[in-house]
Amino acid sequence: MKWKTQFKLAITGLGIGLAILVFVNVLLFVILNRNTKQDKYVLHSHEVLKTSENLLSVIKDAETAQRGYIITKDTTFLQPYLHSTAAKDSLLLQLQRLTLDNKAQQQRLVRIEKLIQSKYLFIEKTLLTLNKLGVQKSIDLVNNGEGKILMDSLRTAFQKFNHAETILVKQRTQKAEQSVNTLKLVMVYSTLLTILIFLITFYKLFQKIKLQHQHEEALFVQNEWYQQTMYSLGDGVITTDINGNITFINRSGLQITGWTFGDAVGQPIEAVFQIVNSNANGKSINPALMAMKENKIVFLAKNTQLIQKNGTTIYIDDSGAPIHDSQGHIIGSVLIFRDITEKRKTEEKLNLIYNMSLDMIGVANKNGFFISINPAVTKILGYTQEEFLSQSYFDFIHPDDIDRTDNEKHTLYDNIDTLDFVNRYRSKDGTYKWIEWNVTVEDDLMYAMGRDITERKKAYEMIAETHKKFFQILESSPVAIIITEIDNQNILYVNDAFSLLTGFHKSSLVGNNAIQYGAIKPEESEKILKNIKDEGGHKRNIESQLKRLDGTVIDVLFSVESIEIEGKMCYIGTFVDITERKKSESNTLRMNLELEKRVQKRTAQIVKQKQFTDEILNKIPTEIAVYDSQEKYLYVNPKGIESQEIRDWVIGKTDFDLCKLKGLDPALAEKRHWSFQNINKNNNVEWIDEITQEDGSTKYMLRILHPLDKKKKFILTGYDITQLKQAEKEKTAYIKSLEEMMFMTSHKVRLPIANIIGISDLLEYDLDKEELIKVIDNMKASINSLDTFTRELTMFIHNVKKKL
Repeated sequence: MKWKTQFKLAITGLGIGLAILVFVNVLLFVILNRNTKQDKYVLHSHEVLKTSENLLSVIKDAETAQRGYIITKDTTFLQPYLHSTAAKDSLLLQLQRLTLDNKAQQQRLVRIEKLIQSKYLFIEKTLLTLNKLGVQKSIDLVNNGEGKILMDSLRTAFQKFNHAETILVKQRTQKAEQSVNTLKLVMVYSTLLTILIFLITFYKLFQKIKLQHQHEEALFVQNEWYQQTMYSLGDGVITTDINGNITFINRSGLQITGWTFGDAVGQPIEAVFQIVNSNANGKSINPALMAMKENKIVFLAKNTQLIQKNGTTIYIDDSGAPIHDSQGHIIGSVLIFRDITEKRKTEEKLNLIYNMSLDMIGVANKNGFFISINPAVTKILGYTQEEFLSQSYFDFIHPDDIDRTDNEKHTLYDNIDTLDFVNRYRSKDGTYKWIEWNVTVEDDLMYAMGRDITERKKAYEMIAETHKKFFQILESSPVAIIITEIDNQNILYVNDAFSLLTGFHKSSLVGNNAIQYGAIKPEESEKILKNIKDEGGHKRNIESQLKRLDGTVIDVLFSVESIEIEGKMCYIGTFVDITERKKSESNTLRMNLELEKRVQKRTAQIVKQKQFTDEILNKIPTEIAVYDSQEKYLYVNPKGIESQEIRDWVIGKTDFDLCKLKGLDPALAEKRHWSFQNINKNNNVEWIDEITQEDGSTKYMLRILHPLDKKKKFILTGYDITQLKQAEKEKTAYIKSLEEMMFMTSHKVRLPIANIIGISDLLEYDLDKEELIKVIDNMKASINSLDTFTRELTMFIHNVKKKL
């Protein structure tokens, strides 16, 4: 029915149009060119104004993105800024092209272009300040008014530009209106043209109505497909009307929110889609409502959680966007969201691995700076995170490794991942660490994992040096040495001594099988391998045979040990030529038997001689002891130590041990130790020990220490000189007595004798009786004195004899 009504209207319109078009056809042709030209100018001016408005809008978007990013540091806010950066140049170029015929507007555009450059430089400055100095510094820079001044200047410049263009539009519109008025005067003459137009219109309308019907059918099918597709999507989808009431929610949306379709449709979206943010500590603004309010796509903040119908909270990620009709008017919104709870758990686990990893993990950009590092980097290299991130990683690399690293970086950006790349990084203490890197590139960022292999590098160097020394030792060894693989018995190495022993050149042996080459007989090889296996991979002194290059067979003494060389299990064997030894074994055996007989005979003689010597030494009344170079007893006779038990015990002991055992004065041991120290200066050393006996008497022993066998052994003899010492004392006392006697004789004999001599001299003179009597009295006194001395001398001699 609707289609028939449209057809009748088309017929009526066609009739009226035909009448009008016939009337105006001729005059319309006359004024068409003039009217078209004026319309073109008007449209041109409108295009200029629209482009100007778009350019100003782009700049406003950049400023809005700047402020949003500074406040939230959410990189999604930078998308409008990045878009405006590219769009502004295109729009400015378009304006310049549209105003080529207007020099005044061109001059205004020069002013606008300079202001735009200043504005974007200021935006870049604030973003750079944010990244380097933080949010507050960036906000302070915005608040200083420079950005506002630039924006106000831009608005003023655009107002002047648009005002001039608006005046031009009015002028051109007036001219167009004049043309239209002229056209109106001839509308009567356009009837014929109108008839023609309506004929065409009827046909087109008929086709259009038919096509529209087809489109409606197709649209119904498409809408049904859209409904089913949206319902089956893995992400949750909710659509709302202009008032924010839910008009559709798909299956995934129902599962995520916990609502049923019947309960959810018609409800305000905030009742079904309740979200909170753990960072904001409260309820979040619904992105669907925000999208309609701001007429743009809105993304959820990080750490947003959805409260399901049963009260459970889950982490989600979503975005809201406005829905427009064909005229661009907002008629609703669409919300797309997904459950990322498991993803968050995985991210938390990955973050734990990232932070706890012993390996260095980091993300670097093309400019040579790390933008993120894990704690292992600071632990291994010693820098703080700020110190490391503030410098290019080339500043830390060893100068000799910079070119290699730069080449590897370019290789990375050719989509070739870096595996096991090694370079050196400078630690904070100035030393260099060897780091082994595995790196891949994703979205122009390098994701790197490095391992500190400094100690492993040192170990490899030590192993290489040891390996080198090992083979140097093998090469310089006079013993024939061969190394073979266990699995296939291939020869890996022989030294010069082996080549000399067998007559084969090294090059002809290495890489060949020893058995196949004929150097070792198969039966000998089986014997050797059996012995090695029985002994657990090693065997010593196996008697075997080797075949030389000239065909001769030699007897060898073979020892083998299993070792690992460069990841291969090998046998290392040594060969000693015992051919001559084997030949001389029989002679040696015969000589050994004869020598054994001689030894037995000589041993019997020595035993007999020792018994004889011991018998003599044991009976010698002199103390005898033999010491080694460490001052330890090797022998002591019974005169030296009476107890057989102590004599046995003291062997291997020192005099200090003996004094401690018998409770003797340690000074005796000290004196003997002093004697050992001083025997280097003399051929022998003598001293006297004074030993206090149990009865309180003192025993005197004369000790003489003699060196034997180039001072490797020493003999100590001891003689009892107690009686000799006693005689010396008596002799000393006797001499003292004689001295006393001589003193008495000198004192008591000389005076009487002098008196007698004087009297005898007086007798030669003639003396009277009285003088004679005095002389005789004096003589008697002297004689009595001599008599008294004689008796005293006799008693003194008697006492001396008694003492002696």
